[in-house]
Amino acid sequence: MSTKTQWRRRAPTLAAHLAALTLTLIVAACGGGGGGGNSAQTGGTASDTAQTANGTVTGFGSTFVDGVEIEDATAAVMRENADGSTSPMALKLGQRVRVVHDGKGTASKITVDAAVIGAVSAISSSGSTTASFKVAGQSVKVSNDTSTGAITSYGGGYTGIADIVAGDLVEVHGSPVFDPAASAYAIQASRVEKQASIGAVRVMGKVSTLNATSKTFAINGLSVNYAAATLAPTTATLANDLIVAVWGPKNSLTTSGSTLTLAASRVRVMSGAVADSVTSGTAQIGGLVSNFSAAAGTLEIGGVKVSGLASATITPTGLTLASIANGSYVQVLGTFGNDGVLVASTVRVRQSDTAAGPATVRLVGAISSFVDNASFQVRAVPVDASAINVATACPTTTLADGVFVNVAAQIQAGTNVVKAVSLACPGVKLAFAMREIKGVASSVNTGSMSFTLTSTNPNTSATSTLSVQWSAQTVFTGVTSATLAGATVKVEGYLDAAGVLIARAIHTPGTEDQDRFDRPEPSVGGTGTSTMGMGWKDYDDRFRPGRH
Repeated sequence: MSTKTQWRRRAPTLAAHLAALTLTLIVAACGGGGGGGNSAQTGGTASDTAQTANGTVTGFGSTFVDGVEIEDATAAVMRENADGSTSPMALKLGQRVRVVHDGKGTASKITVDAAVIGAVSAISSSGSTTASFKVAGQSVKVSNDTSTGAITSYGGGYTGIADIVAGDLVEVHGSPVFDPAASAYAIQASRVEKQASIGAVRVMGKVSTLNATSKTFAINGLSVNYAAATLAPTTATLANDLIVAVWGPKNSLTTSGSTLTLAASRVRVMSGAVADSVTSGTAQIGGLVSNFSAAAGTLEIGGVKVSGLASATITPTGLTLASIANGSYVQVLGTFGNDGVLVASTVRVRQSDTAAGPATVRLVGAISSFVDNASFQVRAVPVDASAINVATACPTTTLADGVFVNVAAQIQAGTNVVKAVSLACPGVKLAFAMREIKGVASSVNTGSMSFTLTSTNPNTSATSTLSVQWSAQTVFTGVTSATLAGATVKVEGYLDAAGVLIARAIHTPGTEDQDRFDRPEPSVGGTGTSTMGMGWKDYDDRFRPGRH
């Protein structure tokens, strides 16, 4: 089924999706054309009995994890730090996440899990669709292979492998894949983001060659010395084949001969059910297949063993167990036992379904940084909609900042802009319809965590004010609550019933990748110059090639 066909067949209610998903992992979106119903259900929803989800962020509306929608508006989104504390995070395309939700698709906790954080070494750019480098002894492979939908996203100023330089500090997300020839796992990167600095080196992987006497073990090409490390949970016991996350100070990597060693400060043993507060139950997990055995009906995803493939439903329709192979991207719905093995009930093969579902970026929210019908942002993601006939897709709607849209798109190689393949203007907004608004902060009250945002309409120059509320979960970038007063900021959030903008993220313009694609602001001369000194034609030439 094509993406456009799926788009037109949206389900009228969330409940209908949840009921359908007791039978399948993901359903195609169903229903009528441009309005009515729950318009966000363009990919799938989490099973009504699921408790955890582990996979790659493929969109925002809520949050889409491998194409399955999970409501995140009231969830705590965080990363775990080296000292065991947590910090609020803004979700980005390509990140790997662990989600705990209520079984009906509403998340309570989302943990962002980088596969490795550290300095780049040993860059290889051979091959037209793949390249590799190393970080903390871990092999990282990137891809722009559109035939599988497995295109690496980039951030922090990167647009591709050519931007990466040895010594760069990076945060890498991805799915570990076992390489039999190297007898080690390599990370197939879903996102590579440059970092200005890092708090600690972090490596996530499977324990091997554990030596309890010398207090060492290996994670692929890295030797870990955990003699001085704190073990979490405190009741955990290390063993070979356990999945762990390891942190060490920035200067804790040493080399002796050909051996790279990390002096770990903390080691966390990950639970089999991939979410700390849930140790068994129904779960969704997505990633690249390793150690596949058709005879045994088993495979691994990120080191997690999956069994029961012989009796599982394989989708899309018509596929069989023979359609699965090492390196395939699959999404599994099943039940975790106390042994940490996921018994599959449904397996979806993404590489045979690249036009829809987990291979498609989903963006549901209000337009911001609107330039024209071909260039705008949704949920802080730049969109190239030049392939869309807007008159047909949204016949009764004029696109502009604040207009609620539903976009299906594909990641493109060499740019942070996604290419829209479908667009709808549903008219009916979700309870948590996300939007991004730029303005000047005033009347800041750090006690009540509130301020007033004054924004200016770029077309009419008319001003308007909005009350903003932040919380401990709000992510601040380039500004703090103490420096907020008088600052020009962008606020991403949703309007509550009283019309207050509940902020999920607040940043100053120019501090996030998507800011490069903002509409250039009008100058006195009328030619249009952005805050980065870029005129309208410069903007088009740099970010919309071929449009002149």
